[in-house]
Amino acid sequence: MKVLLINSESMYIKQKAAIPLGLLSIATYLASYGHKVRIYDRAVEKKSVKKQLDDFKPDIVGIAAPASFNDALKVSRIVKERSIPVIWGGQVTSLIPDIVLKSGVVDFVVVGEGEITMLALINALINKTSLHTIEGIVFIEDGKIITNKERAFADLSQLPIIDFSYVDPTKYWIKNSNYDKLLFVYATKGCPFACSYCYNSCLSKGIWRARPAEYVLQEIKNLIENFGMEGVYFTDDLFFSNKAYLKSFCNSIIDSGLKFVWSCEARADCCTREDLQLMYDTGCRWIFFGIESGSEEMQIKLRKALDLQKARTTIEICREIGITTTTSFMLGFVDETEDEIRKTVKYAKSVEADSRIAFKFKPIPKSKLYEELIMEKRISEPQTLKDCKNFTWMDALYHNYSKVPDKDLKVISSYFYLSLLRNGKNDNKSKSRGWTKRLFFQTLDILKRGSFKSVILLILSAKELFEIMYYAVFFPKVRRKYGLDFKTNK
Repeated sequence: MKVLLINSESMYIKQKAAIPLGLLSIATYLASYGHKVRIYDRAVEKKSVKKQLDDFKPDIVGIAAPASFNDALKVSRIVKERSIPVIWGGQVTSLIPDIVLKSGVVDFVVVGEGEITMLALINALINKTSLHTIEGIVFIEDGKIITNKERAFADLSQLPIIDFSYVDPTKYWIKNSNYDKLLFVYATKGCPFACSYCYNSCLSKGIWRARPAEYVLQEIKNLIENFGMEGVYFTDDLFFSNKAYLKSFCNSIIDSGLKFVWSCEARADCCTREDLQLMYDTGCRWIFFGIESGSEEMQIKLRKALDLQKARTTIEICREIGITTTTSFMLGFVDETEDEIRKTVKYAKSVEADSRIAFKFKPIPKSKLYEELIMEKRISEPQTLKDCKNFTWMDALYHNYSKVPDKDLKVISSYFYLSLLRNGKNDNKSKSRGWTKRLFFQTLDILKRGSFKSVILLILSAKELFEIMYYAVFFPKVRRKYGLDFKTNK
């Protein structure tokens, strides 16, 4: 069967388009079973949907739908005009399959991982066998939504090494201050923690899994030797959950003889100096730490329970070793008070991170906080994809569930963003140039898309930057209220 996999475009993603790892894995898996597969990424390709359909003539179309949904709906309507079955998948889609099917232009929703489920669904369509036995799909039959049994997580060693030839990896290079050819790769899936603001407790069920290191390193070797890649950002939700895996993976890098730099996301209270030194010695140069709150009480409420003192020590060790750190915080959690916000701001300013980002909290479907807000009738369950539009923009404040004024949240968040663009942490000019360079190349990437959408994206980016400057600069009383000072960047 000919399968066209489409990565639909999001008008809310203004940064560099990310290489579609999920679709690449599905494509590689389906091809290993004899299916002819093509990937069409609307974020980087100019060819129209109709032209793609005319050229490839697919029997079925699978669409990765980001949370903005508009482009995915547009593509689905065009595909359905030709009576081709449409399948949607993706993280947000997996959380709201019933709502997706109500759109009227989607035949099936794949919930969770797509490789094995897509193969089973395609085989059922070919052989015209029952759909009810296919685990991991939701569909409509006789006007009713049918939700099949969930599929158990795959053994990641049973999924193939990803074939990156379905796309042009060079179109997805990520640039920073020192390297121009970085790319996303994944080594693990899931997370064992159960933070109340996160979707992982629903999608990954608290299970963390690792791919065989040799698979990951073979992909990296391919990307280095055939495309000139310099380093990778491991896009895993949590790069490692135990020291044994970390040591084993780092030793595998050493044994492979590959030389590349890399970045990951890690929990800030689970790393020792020995761990971090080993990571650095094998190429780790950046780590993203999700701190979220500087309040110990809020850490407990969020079920993250991060040890803030250990996190501080970890960041200090990273600075000593030479690993660049980014710390992420969230503002405006449910019923969060000004005092709790002050603790977060104070903590954020005090840690020796190279970059500090402050997002505004937004409830994610199926997360614990989301379910609590539903039960308390503080939000309504969405009924249509239009109702779900507020899931799309992590740093946009659609509704404030805290006890802190909207303006305060916007000022604090904007302060940290503008501080990053102005002079980084502690007037580190090299970090400032790095973020400015990233912003410059982000603008160039938007312009290179060469479409009306790129103009809109550029306008949205300019509007966002203006709002950051406005809230960060023109509300000195609010800044003083939380002890924020541009002169000292503290």
